[in-house]
Amino acid sequence: MRRFLAYGVLGLGVEVVFTSVARALRVRDRRLVGQTYLWMLPIYGAGGLLLERLHARLVRRGVSPPLRALVSTAAILAWEYGTGSVLRRALGDCPWRYRRGVTLRGYVRLDYAPYWYATALLFELLQREVRKLDRARRTAERRASRGEVEATGPGAGGPAAETRPASDRRRAFRRMTDRRPSFHVAPPKGQAARGAPQAGAPSAPASA
Repeated sequence: MRRFLAYGVLGLGVEVVFTSVARALRVRDRRLVGQTYLWMLPIYGAGGLLLERLHARLVRRGVSPPLRALVSTAAILAWEYGTGSVLRRALGDCPWRYRRGVTLRGYVRLDYAPYWYATALLFELLQREVRKLDRARRTAERRASRGEVEATGPGAGGPAAETRPASDRRRAFRRMTDRRPSFHVAPPKGQAARGAPQAGAPSAPASA
């Protein structure tokens, strides 16, 4: 869920920057007014997760980064066309219906392919950082679970004591018993002074 929202927010930000710069260059609008749609949040979020899986498969097959970006560009255009047609049926119109350029039914601008290629190259870097969100969460959960196990381990009667492996419970029990003070009965002073042999030790032969 964190990566989904991260990709959605990043996509919205990139689109606002792109549309504001394009408008400024086209009509010389120094206000840098950008444009996007709230529908793009789930579209970018789900699209980012799909590109993650595609990227992982291409990396496992040893595909080079430029070729990976080319495949990702084709996937982005297909995703844009598919989501645009779905919104067209659901809402009656596609929010980003293209009127200029080389388009496919207004859902995709093929002359935007170089920009999407640059976006795919940027995704190579962004997805590494976005995946750290779940990595940090999993690390925090593991640390919290380890702290809970130590707090409710053997002898504490907590529920974690039942789920802890038997070998860990035995090691923890030995550590606890080692830390406990041992009470031994001291031998009599006379015996200690004479250095009486311990039980089981061979005694010296008696003199004739």
